[in-house]
Amino acid sequence: MNPVALFRNIRHSLQICPSWYDRWRFLLWLYCDKRFLKPWTKANHQISFCYTSPVNNIEVVVRSNKGSDAFIFSEVFDHHYYDFLLPSQPQTILDLGANVGFTAIFFARKYPLAEIACVEPVSNNLDILQKNFELNAIKAKVFPAAIAVEDGPIQMQLAPHDYGHKVAGISYGEVFSGQTVDVEAVSIPTLLKELGWKRIGLLKVDIEGYEAILLKERCEWLSSIDAICIECHEGYDELDLFVLAQRWGFAPPQQLPGTWLLVRK
Repeated sequence: MNPVALFRNIRHSLQICPSWYDRWRFLLWLYCDKRFLKPWTKANHQISFCYTSPVNNIEVVVRSNKGSDAFIFSEVFDHHYYDFLLPSQPQTILDLGANVGFTAIFFARKYPLAEIACVEPVSNNLDILQKNFELNAIKAKVFPAAIAVEDGPIQMQLAPHDYGHKVAGISYGEVFSGQTVDVEAVSIPTLLKELGWKRIGLLKVDIEGYEAILLKERCEWLSSIDAICIECHEGYDELDLFVLAQRWGFAPPQQLPGTWLLVRK
């Protein structure tokens, strides 16, 4: 164990956790893969955090999954990947690849008047997402499905960790071998119809390589998007974003820590 990192994490727990109980649970969560902590480690931890505005107080269920949840949590709440400026407050937010809901919780706190919808295909993630929304009074419409160009059944390939699951059979995103599961897929036009939205104020995209298909094939719906924040994966890069921006009326893409942002001109 790295003593410098341990000291840094202890100090961080004092800053973001409101009680000693939460600080202990936070450290157990971070070091869940350490053998000497196994007797105290649970499959799931429920931890309270206290951040500055706009997040303020949150309570979340997190999994002892070799750092997968901790990695995403730190991206959202500690490294502020989604705390960017937009020209106006979005009235509608669509989260593609919602995982366990951390990003949606952040958006709900930053844009309290926005309607939020989430798309997430993996059942284990959905169970935790629903718990986290209940704990934080997040009123979001959740679609238990994969996003795709068209509606219908699709196969997901499960990654060895609890993020990185991807649509099977595509040549984009991280290459790995793993179990496949059958899920339902839903398209953006169908989502807009079911939600009753005419426009999407902010589209968040983290779909493990499928963006290379979603944002190129039958994507006329992009004219109804005001802003996109996207995490790019293997097979879809900066050049593709510039082509998308030019074709669909967005300003040049802005590279942010961990994501890219496109805003309509």
